Amino acid sequence: MTEIKKRSGQNLTADNRGFTLIEMAIVLIIIGIIIGAVVKGKDLIRGSEQKKIYSQFLSEWRTAYLHFYDRTGGVLGDTNSDGRADSNPGRRGNPPTDQGRDALVSGDIDHKPPKYYGLAQVGLQSPKTNTDKAWKYRYSDSNGGAHELILSFDFDEKEKYNFMRVDNIPNELCIAIDALVDGKADGSVGDFIGDIAGGGAWGATPTDASVARWKMDF
Repeated sequence: MTEIKKRSGQNLTADNRGFTLIEMAIVLIIIGIIIGAVVKGKDLIRGSEQKKIYSQFLSEWRTAYLHFYDRTGGVLGDTNSDGRADSNPGRRGNPPTDQGRDALVSGDIDHKPPKYYGLAQVGLQSPKTNTDKAWKYRYSDSNGGAHELILSFDFDEKEKYNFMRVDNIPNELCIAIDALVDGKADGSVGDFIGDIAGGGAWGATPTDASVARWKMDF
């Protein structure tokens, strides 16, 4: 009986061993694969969101700009009726205002039709967005930071062209949109570029906010 108990104790001790190095290595490999899949998934989601902003927000505003011209013979955002977009009623040359941005949709500003129309007044729908304003779009950067893109139309007094202006857009999104529009994300050549006052190139920090412009002359 004593021998049986002894052997039973030996068996219990033998079965109570820890992980081997091989087993630990396998576990670490599996954990690495899972983490890599999660990171890759986040990258895919972010890439999809960036393309969505391009196709369903920025490009749709560009299309609205074209349709507005087809219907009215005027430029969307041109509250002075001089062929220059300004999104700043009565103050050409100054930065766009929220009143001017609202007028892109409603046209209900100091300059009444037929001097100036908004999208709604000519039967056009404003692009869909995820905020309460048609000219804003909410975006979360790769660090989880919140950005609210602000869209307007403006005129370059030096180069003499109208452009879509996008304020508070992070550099990582600028790079993605630039590549989609121009095929190369350099920020200084092509139709989608950095704001001239900011040097015309995307910054080195991905999540820092920039000002971008998309040329609207065709």
